[in-house]
Amino acid sequence: MRFTRNFAGMVLAALPPASLFAAQSYLVALGQPDAVLGVARYAGLIALVFFLFDGQSGLAPALMRLPHREGAIRSAYLVYRLAMIGLFLALLPLAWVLAERETATLLPFGAAALLLRLPFLDADLDRAELQPLGMGLQNLWMVPLAACILAFGSIDALAAGHCALWSSLVLALGHWRLGRRERPRFQFTSSALADLGGIVAAQGLGQIYGRFILFVLGTAFAGALASLLVYAKQFFNAAGLVTAYLRRLELRRSGAPTMRLSLSGQGVVLVAGSVLIAFAAWRLGVPAWALLAVLAWQVLEKLSANAVYSFQLMNRHDLAFAGLLTVIALGLAGLGLAVTKDAVMILLAGEALAFCAVLALWLGRHRLRPREALP
Repeated sequence: MRFTRNFAGMVLAALPPASLFAAQSYLVALGQPDAVLGVARYAGLIALVFFLFDGQSGLAPALMRLPHREGAIRSAYLVYRLAMIGLFLALLPLAWVLAERETATLLPFGAAALLLRLPFLDADLDRAELQPLGMGLQNLWMVPLAACILAFGSIDALAAGHCALWSSLVLALGHWRLGRRERPRFQFTSSALADLGGIVAAQGLGQIYGRFILFVLGTAFAGALASLLVYAKQFFNAAGLVTAYLRRLELRRSGAPTMRLSLSGQGVVLVAGSVLIAFAAWRLGVPAWALLAVLAWQVLEKLSANAVYSFQLMNRHDLAFAGLLTVIALGLAGLGLAVTKDAVMILLAGEALAFCAVLALWLGRHRLRPREALP
């Protein structure tokens, strides 16, 4: 019974990204790599903004509930999200210079969507054992976006804006109807805000970086290889949402949380993903050596992400943050060179080197303290 419930929940949580991945698979089957990159441009942007604004509102409150009261957690989220709105406003002039027409189209939709999402936390639905629904609502914008792709073969800024706005309205109504009705008083504490920032940095920074890479791949590159990278990353981003759901289940269990459930889920996803990506490479005409490089790149990414999460479970936030900074620094360096040279494989090389460095850090700590059980 528990397995059936967990499996059904995992399917529901993965439905939005799976629908977007299915739409991209349709474009791949048609042999349209440029259309795949166009999807990455808008999907990557929406995912980046919404994920950064959300602030891990399902996972972070579960990690914060022991040292902080409910009122302090909610107050920290309000301050955090208002700060994110300020950050987006500060970046608006740059976006206006780079893409004036698209920015003007997306701005009213994005502003309304963020205001609709402002007061709601996924933790409310988690505590009501509605984790899959919370994750589905959080990423619901992917479903109409996928429908637009299937209907029209492409998307533009207007379609992306509508998807972001109306899905946020559904999210707000769902949380208002099913979430907790009581709201504690504003109880701001700097320690709660600092802990929230630390969790977002350690747990969310890697995902924010990954969404940024997806956006840049869709904006700055062209061709079959870049499309395969986007396709692979989109699949494993969807798998990452499944992993996040399984980790929420692990954190709800009594005793010290382990990583057995999430690791098992990732193993199944890896096998299925490898088959799909191999088909995409064949359909897009990508050579076998490049396919192997892409698969190795994604395997190393998931292994390093699990190493960082393991540091978090051991309360070694310093090591987790050091690992993430290594990935981001080497990844951005590789991305800069790749854009300059118009050679997307340089990005893979930079990130692969960073992932290996994180794994070396994890193995080094394990050897220093062999008697301590790692998750």
